[in-house]
Amino acid sequence: MYFKQLSASKAIMAKTRTQVIARWFFAGLVASLTLFVTAGFEHWPNNEVFIWSFTALLSWHFLFARRRVQFDLDKQLITNKISSLYPLSQQRIPIQNISAFQIRRRLGQSNGYELCIVMDSQIEKLKFDYGNLPRMQQLGQQLSLFCKVPLLSDPN
Repeated sequence: MYFKQLSASKAIMAKTRTQVIARWFFAGLVASLTLFVTAGFEHWPNNEVFIWSFTALLSWHFLFARRRVQFDLDKQLITNKISSLYPLSQQRIPIQNISAFQIRRRLGQSNGYELCIVMDSQIEKLKFDYGNLPRMQQLGQQLSLFCKVPLLSDPN
């Protein structure tokens, strides 16, 4: 199940266990390598120290990266927040302006699909999520039922 029910009017997209484990594994690996190399920094040139500190910063961002999708039926609003150590982006989509959800193939990927939101007032579709076809179909069906709008599928 992709959604956790918070109350009668709000739901959020749950993180998968695989995403959490992979994030902690890679961030822990880079952090431990950085701590291991730190012991010998006085013998290293400044540009290598900069590269390691930049890698450590990126690993912290990767560790704390979080995507939160909130559906508020009272306000008729979908809020998509992406944050790490600080907020990166926020997208607010009114549910009443959504005419459909659409699944389409990602450019340049043979097995990649994306779930897009088709709005009444916009020509360009809003990209919502991406993954393999069964996952996008399941997510699209759940969103379609939740928001009471049709799901368009273009898997070819």
